[in-house]
Amino acid sequence: MLAELHIDNLLLITRAQIELVAGLNAFTGETGAGKSLLLDALGFLLGARGDANMVRPGAAQAEVSARFILNDLELAETFSQDLGVVFDPPAEAVPDAQTHSGPAELVLSRAIPRVGRARAYANGRPIALAALRELGERLLDIHGQHENQSLLRAATRLEILDRFACASNERAAVRRCHTEALEAANALAGLRRAARDRHGREDLARFQLKELEEAGLENAEPEKVEAEARLLRAAEKVRAAALAAQVALDGDDGECAATLLGRASKAFSALGEAGPEAAAFSRQLETLLADVLDAGRDAGALAEKAKSDPERLMELDDWRNLVRTLERKHNRDLAGLRALEKKLRVELDDLQEIDVRSGQREAALAKSIDALRAACDKLSKKRRTAARELEKRVNLELADLGLKGARLQVVLSIHAEQALPPHDESALEEPVALADREADRLLPPQYKSTGAESCDILFSANPELPPRPLKECASGGEISRVMLALKGVLARVGGADRLPVVVFDEIDSGVGGRLGAVLGKKLAELSEVRQVLCVTHQPQLAAYAQKQLKVEKKRDGNITTVRVEALDGERRVEELAMMLRGSSASVHTRAEASAMLREAQGDSKAANNKQK
Repeated sequence: MLAELHIDNLLLITRAQIELVAGLNAFTGETGAGKSLLLDALGFLLGARGDANMVRPGAAQAEVSARFILNDLELAETFSQDLGVVFDPPAEAVPDAQTHSGPAELVLSRAIPRVGRARAYANGRPIALAALRELGERLLDIHGQHENQSLLRAATRLEILDRFACASNERAAVRRCHTEALEAANALAGLRRAARDRHGREDLARFQLKELEEAGLENAEPEKVEAEARLLRAAEKVRAAALAAQVALDGDDGECAATLLGRASKAFSALGEAGPEAAAFSRQLETLLADVLDAGRDAGALAEKAKSDPERLMELDDWRNLVRTLERKHNRDLAGLRALEKKLRVELDDLQEIDVRSGQREAALAKSIDALRAACDKLSKKRRTAARELEKRVNLELADLGLKGARLQVVLSIHAEQALPPHDESALEEPVALADREADRLLPPQYKSTGAESCDILFSANPELPPRPLKECASGGEISRVMLALKGVLARVGGADRLPVVVFDEIDSGVGGRLGAVLGKKLAELSEVRQVLCVTHQPQLAAYAQKQLKVEKKRDGNITTVRVEALDGERRVEELAMMLRGSSASVHTRAEASAMLREAQGDSKAANNKQK
């Protein structure tokens, strides 16, 4: 339940500290007194958009806070697990419902400064706006005059039916199966697009791969190619120099280096044991002779290698030019060209296997569609059973709400297999949009993410008239009572509506005073299973509230403020009398208001005892 609501410097409210009870709480006051500001404050607290214009003139910031008491420990546990809300002692053990039986306390606050960004907290710890909104969706069902029109939206009607059917698991299964089927359809659509483009793409890939393979890039060594080309370009000069060096080092001429070194080495080797210095020099000469002989052989080998070969040189130059051309064409270096060659091989393999993989994808899509169909059938079965029961219960409620003879029908219609417009390849559409349209064509159109059918509510206020769509035949007051009847039924169905707080903003709009007591009695009954907050102009309805709060606008010179005051005793009787007759209220009107209050409170106690 919402135990306390604090508002500071929000719009016309300077300061309001409101304590609420677990049952029916009625907010009353003159038109324009600011009653709806309280609901605006709640909406802001729970994540609605806010800006600096909401800050009361002269104040630095506006702030709204609320204290909730959560008797539903499972709900508190979901807040901890899903949204990261931390419960302070003694509610820290709330996630373990087996070890903690007391209620959990949740304090939410949100402030918006005149300059800067709004801040939000849950139990004193910062909370993201998205998480705050989700908390609000799980805590409060704020239902205003305009929300009555939500009954005219197909999505709302289907959601109401599913909540009544306690079909959240089946609905989630349909949504999951639809997502999987759509993913399978997208995969198949992608393969089919590739298949359509395969021949052109395959030809291009083959041409590019052949070009790269013919260049022999995989094992190419550009450094060796460059060295060989340099040698070939200077072949004659290198050959002449190498031959000259060979002759000088180890030629037939008796004056070559090898001959001279041989003589010197022989001269020293003949000395025998002439001392360590001579022996060392002899060894040095032997080493030099060996090196010269090796150098002579190397010079000969180089001379043999450095033969002019114009054809080979042209071949090397052609290869180098081809590599440079390919690098410019593909905007890649040699390593990039090698990677492209590997990629093209993989792509060609994939293109050749498209037919095989398309068959696999078709089988996967068929399997996912079967799962979707089964999930939709299961949900549909539950919906059909629930529709008949919902009709029965709501019609009983409508009779109690002064609509005797009125009939409500819940009609389920299978989605028509509507043909999608033809696909225009030349249309200027985003690629993603084209892919989505193609995937949609692969799914049976009657199976949506919400199931296989739509839900409509037909209504007739008079038994002699056939039911028609609610939007075509119901007045504002009738729609209000239909919504109240639905809320009452949902609140009493286990698991259908677990929101602990229901807020009605002038649900009595369009309803005459004669039915105010009927609405009050129904709201009082609803408050036995859900805390109810109601903004009303009907004294007959307000009399049924366990707590009545008067909202009043005050003006002091140029300053306007809104004040909220809890009423009891004679002050409550006085307010009810004012609501009955306005400023002309007399002693008789006060007596009437007092009797109305006693009767309403007596009815509420009797209803409470009956339900207990």
